[in-house]
Amino acid sequence: MLTKSRFRVALECPRKLVYSADPRYANARGDDELLEALAEGGYQVGALAQRMFPDGIEVSAASVADQVAETQQLLRRDDVTLFEPTFQHGNLVARVDVLIKRGTAIQLIEVKAKGFDPARESFQGNGGEVRSDWLPYLCDVAFQALVLERAHPAWSVTPCLMLLDPSVPAALDGVGAQFPVVRDGRAVQVHVRPGFDAAALDPPLLRIHDVSAEVQALRRETLAIPGLALAFERLVDGLAAVLAAGEEVAPHAGPQCRRCEFYCDPAEVADDHRSGWAECLQTTTGRAVPWPRSATVFGLYACRQVGALLQSGALALAGLDESRFAAGDRPGEISLSHRHRLQVREAKGIDDGVQLERDALRRAFAGWRYPLHFLDFETARPALPFHRGCGPHELLLFQFSHHVLERDGGLRHADECLVATPGVWPNAAVVRALQAALGADDGTVVHWWDHEKTVLKEVRGQLLARSESDREGLANFIDGLVGTAEQDGRLADLGRLVARTAFFPGTAGRSSIKCVLPAVLARSQRLRQRYGRPVYGTAAMPSRNFPPGWVWVREAEGGVRDPYALLDPLLSDAAEWRAVEAAEQEETGLAGFVANGGAAMVAYAELQSPDLGDAARREREAQLRRYCELDTLAMVMVYEALADWIGPG
Repeated sequence: MLTKSRFRVALECPRKLVYSADPRYANARGDDELLEALAEGGYQVGALAQRMFPDGIEVSAASVADQVAETQQLLRRDDVTLFEPTFQHGNLVARVDVLIKRGTAIQLIEVKAKGFDPARESFQGNGGEVRSDWLPYLCDVAFQALVLERAHPAWSVTPCLMLLDPSVPAALDGVGAQFPVVRDGRAVQVHVRPGFDAAALDPPLLRIHDVSAEVQALRRETLAIPGLALAFERLVDGLAAVLAAGEEVAPHAGPQCRRCEFYCDPAEVADDHRSGWAECLQTTTGRAVPWPRSATVFGLYACRQVGALLQSGALALAGLDESRFAAGDRPGEISLSHRHRLQVREAKGIDDGVQLERDALRRAFAGWRYPLHFLDFETARPALPFHRGCGPHELLLFQFSHHVLERDGGLRHADECLVATPGVWPNAAVVRALQAALGADDGTVVHWWDHEKTVLKEVRGQLLARSESDREGLANFIDGLVGTAEQDGRLADLGRLVARTAFFPGTAGRSSIKCVLPAVLARSQRLRQRYGRPVYGTAAMPSRNFPPGWVWVREAEGGVRDPYALLDPLLSDAAEWRAVEAAEQEETGLAGFVANGGAAMVAYAELQSPDLGDAARREREAQLRRYCELDTLAMVMVYEALADWIGPG
């Protein structure tokens, strides 16, 4: 049967219909989806949506056949609201989030934990086509509407999306904490705290949007998926027919294979643990695929030529001709094409050393003022707000870490701030603490990539919109960091600088701090000498969270242990943490979740629970502090290694 979820999988790649039905294939999707739903609030938003229909009845049967039968029994009523009703027509099955029946008038509602403000956004582009960022959601609704219309041709079905309204401030404190999630393996239950009344959220945080026009436009469009391009209904019927006949969808190699969840390392392949990714490529190329994904064209960082490379027969990095990536170089910079050449040379064993644009680094560092302040933020965008007055997905800045490096090499973990008390809006308190930490001098404030600068700009607007008595002073302080039209700010982006000027073997061309740090430690004698001694946490190198004599550089078989591996997991659930670790290696589609601090977001949400005991709260806060401290120390280490390698200007 072709269900809504299987149709969604087929839109990514129809070959996944084969692997998703066979438990012998490795599949990272379950843990990924669970962790993303926890971070994005999908389970909680679904529970809130049901609370907005107090007369709703949930279809709770276990099997599809029983769900269909229970649904049909309940639909005998003229007026009824159903949660999770199931419909079947031939080989098509759809389970609907919320269905409202008034005679033959049907409102089909798909609930999503995504924000939409109709005053500022649209589901369609200027030409009437469905916008790509809304396509997956509208395909969900269109599939369900198709099944309902075929199963009940006399009905008039209005397809709807129920979405969070980011313009609506929460009328209550702790909305996000009203829906605790309980896990049992991959089974998830959402409980609603006694006394919670959805009607008290006035205006409501969720809004229903009629998407009839968008669904009709989608049905007129040709949907292009890997290996197929068909009109919507022909695609649905074609996929259903293939499944009904027990046929297999032919593999189609392409850029989508970069994030295929049906992958495992070649060393882990067994009869009951197979790599669908490798089998697809073996079928399409006609030869064995003994390499891990990172050693193929899919390992090329941010490469848009993957499809063309595959069509030309290229697969292994070591087999590529460097001349394919000759265009796009820029003087004094490691361009993307240059980075690809370096990755190919690394794969061939030609180059295994660090590549630096030394003059560009010297010029950048010469403009920095001591003492250097290394700064890292942890933030959250909870779908359901934890604080009165905040809207859905509104930014919360709840933590920072701050290392200070003096010109003579003196280093200390100078400051930190974590505000995670339930009911306390953290942004103003964290900015005040940051002002106190950075206000003693005009030294350069170093961060990694755009996050800190972007966050400060958004928090500035939040502060000015609130009634904080010192909001003008805090806004002026932020201006001094990020800069204005009249003057430059104090912030310096080390992550972007590294991306332009450095290449480290073993990073797959990437420049995230968690990729760069182990690669730098493996090659920097200065760092091994400085941090391989029991000095961190002592008076010579003070720490706020690590015991005296903590050693960061620890030898392991084949090199140096990743410092992040020395810390206890940030998440209490082992499966969730394994998903985060896999994503850090960009082995799954969860990489964006990790890059945006998703693990810290989940940890913050746990700290907002009133049920969390004092001991568990202290432990979770301590883990957050240790991770954030290592984030800023990692920047210090990378800077020190680079400064040592390039020498004095």
